[in-house]
Amino acid sequence: MAVSAKSRALEVFKRASSSVDRALAILEFFTSQQPIWSTEMLMTELGLTRATTYRYIKSLSDAGYLVATAGGGYTLGPRFIEMDRRIRLGDPLLRVAPPIMNELPKPFVGAQILSGFYGNRAVTIYVDQADKELTLQMERGRSFPLLAGPPSRIILAHLPTYQLRNLLLSNPLGIAKAGLGENWHEFSQNLKAIRKTGYDAAADFDQRVIAIAAPIFRSSNAVIASLCLVRRKAISKPEDMSTLIELATTTGEKISKKLQELHYSTSQAAPQFPAARLGKKSS
Repeated sequence: MAVSAKSRALEVFKRASSSVDRALAILEFFTSQQPIWSTEMLMTELGLTRATTYRYIKSLSDAGYLVATAGGGYTLGPRFIEMDRRIRLGDPLLRVAPPIMNELPKPFVGAQILSGFYGNRAVTIYVDQADKELTLQMERGRSFPLLAGPPSRIILAHLPTYQLRNLLLSNPLGIAKAGLGENWHEFSQNLKAIRKTGYDAAADFDQRVIAIAAPIFRSSNAVIASLCLVRRKAISKPEDMSTLIELATTTGEKISKKLQELHYSTSQAAPQFPAARLGKKSS
């Protein structure tokens, strides 16, 4: 397990303020690099007693979030597969965005990446790849810091001021390393410039591609996701950049408008969504 991932998992666990939060935080330790953990391993990492560790593991196992493996270890359980299906079928963003994204010209747009976010991380939730020669860093379920790459930074630029200030306080070195500023004035001005432009095309995403990301809003001032359009540089002309910018921003606006047309109310029936396109490979 990468040191950064382990440190992040420990940080999440230490911040947990209740037994429920701590139990859920344990799930952060199960990654593709370290998919199996034993009770003893978790005890060592978390500094918990055997009884407390067993109690958390039992709660997660009973709920289907963990499942026992051969040799006495545990790995992520089938409940996540069930929940993933519910998200695919019920998330308004995943019901609204793919049909609109499907209208974009292919293979001119080599790939489309839809990303949501939680906390200080962006996560890829849908990928439509038309150009099979593209090697994408992002795939469904993979998360990235909000400081890394256009899909993340365009979300970052539209977060509320209090969240941005908290991020600066907690990670000033990361912000400086990302070239976003050495202090609050520089940080806020750089993000303001991104907002004014309406898109982000940071160069640190992948040197082999052109990547343009635009924001998606659930209401006028509430960012919920980003749409990133990708094209290989090797087959691109100078004018293709402006075309991608236009496609990304207008498509982001269409998705935002459609989302904002949906009104939830306990006294109204659930909104009718377009048919989901779940048969298409998305990662």
